[in-house]
Amino acid sequence: VLIILLILATVSDFKTYRIPNKLILSGLVISFFFQFFKGSFLSVLYCFGTLILVCVVFLPIYFIRAIGAGDIKLFAMITCFIGMKQGLQVIIVAFIIGGIFSLIKLFRYHIFHVQLQSLAEYVTQFYYLKKIVPYSSISIDKKNVIHFSFPILLSTIMIIGGELYH
Repeated sequence: VLIILLILATVSDFKTYRIPNKLILSGLVISFFFQFFKGSFLSVLYCFGTLILVCVVFLPIYFIRAIGAGDIKLFAMITCFIGMKQGLQVIIVAFIIGGIFSLIKLFRYHIFHVQLQSLAEYVTQFYYLKKIVPYSSISIDKKNVIHFSFPILLSTIMIIGGELYH
């Protein structure tokens, strides 16, 4: 069920640059039922706690626009399904995969130096203003966008698939 939801989220992300809240909410409800029947009401409370923790941890990254709200909600939904330990593994692997995809795009579109300069300007601005502001990339061209839902999907398949063979 989780993989199907992630596939639907990824398709939506590629088509509309958004992940529908209804999809996330459906996944959360299914995960709550799954946790309840798998464990108990305490499992549901634990699931709810992981959901809040994931959202709180990623909130600062969202505020500087380094990650989308839909991606955070996907991470929260995943941790509700598979637990915090595997959820953390999915998050780490997703960022590694996303980083690799980003580097490929930076070199493919010959914008590595421009983006590096943009990052340096952002850090300098942060240092002098002592204020967190949204990080805006120089390029707003859609071809440079990383649909982070895809690395999230891939990392979830890798982590869940790896557990099946242990």
